[in-house]
Amino acid sequence: MTRVTRTSRVSSPRIALPEAARMIAEADRILFFLHVSPDGDSIGSTLAMIRALRQAGKQAIAVGVDPVPRIYQFLAGWDTLFVPWQQVEGEWDLACFLDCGDLGRVGDALPVVKYAKRTLNVDHHATNTAYGEFNYLDFSAAAVGELAYKLLREMGLPIDQETAMCLYTSIVADTGSFKYDSTAPGTHRIAAELIEIGAQPYEVASAIFENDSVSRLALLSRALGTLHVDPAGKIAWMHVTRQMLDEAGATDEDVEGLVNYARSVTGVEVGLLFREAPEGGTRVGLRSRRQVDVGTVAKQFGGGGHARAAGCGLDCDLDEAKRLLLAALKGVC
Repeated sequence: MTRVTRTSRVSSPRIALPEAARMIAEADRILFFLHVSPDGDSIGSTLAMIRALRQAGKQAIAVGVDPVPRIYQFLAGWDTLFVPWQQVEGEWDLACFLDCGDLGRVGDALPVVKYAKRTLNVDHHATNTAYGEFNYLDFSAAAVGELAYKLLREMGLPIDQETAMCLYTSIVADTGSFKYDSTAPGTHRIAAELIEIGAQPYEVASAIFENDSVSRLALLSRALGTLHVDPAGKIAWMHVTRQMLDEAGATDEDVEGLVNYARSVTGVEVGLLFREAPEGGTRVGLRSRRQVDVGTVAKQFGGGGHARAAGCGLDCDLDEAKRLLLAALKGVC
């Protein structure tokens, strides 16, 4: 079996859509990996691929280390198609990573990769390290959901209404409901076709953007109380501690999206959210408007992502993490 290691983009071949589709079509048993703290793109694209492949008679499951967030539990299969990584055994033809910028993004599930004969990395992040044996990377795509859609079409597999809902969700989630500048004409064309198949825009938007719990709003209130803006008015940041989560009765899932409030301040170019991680250290979310590539900034600290949305983790406390990130940003803002 193939032994997967961290490799550079140069040493791992990049392949085009037809070859990636052929690799999946030729596999009978396929393992998909969700990244840690799975988001709408990871969940929606993975569910769509598994649903279509199972309908074609293949064995396909997804493994991950973190649960599916509540707001995505309206998608068909969220509770049946994912398997705890500790339960995976036997030989699999292909391990497929969707929306994982590097191998570290699969967390503790990484040892499961050894059960697969080959690995395929499918992603749209410009910071992707091309760690797979084969890599289908398209940095122009607004979401991996676009790539999953193209793969299914290339394989000639039908997309039913529930699969269309999964793909549409992945695109809506990763474009901020088509607000981010990664949104392209092709993004809207794919979304339109998914709606024609039966995807319900209101249901998706309501589940993702109009579904706040009381505990999340209580956490937001506390986080906004930590808002700071630098003297130049270009950088804004907030933080969330474990104590704040406990006081609000919230979970780490409720932190998702709070960083956008920092970016929304008038005149601010970069917004950051610093969060005390449950395992120790600090997780940082970065969002920018148009002038700063936060993906490059996050990469300096072992993270990655997009030019306008990225993240990283630091093995230090909140104060030190703020000092390091703000120092890095002052050189580019």
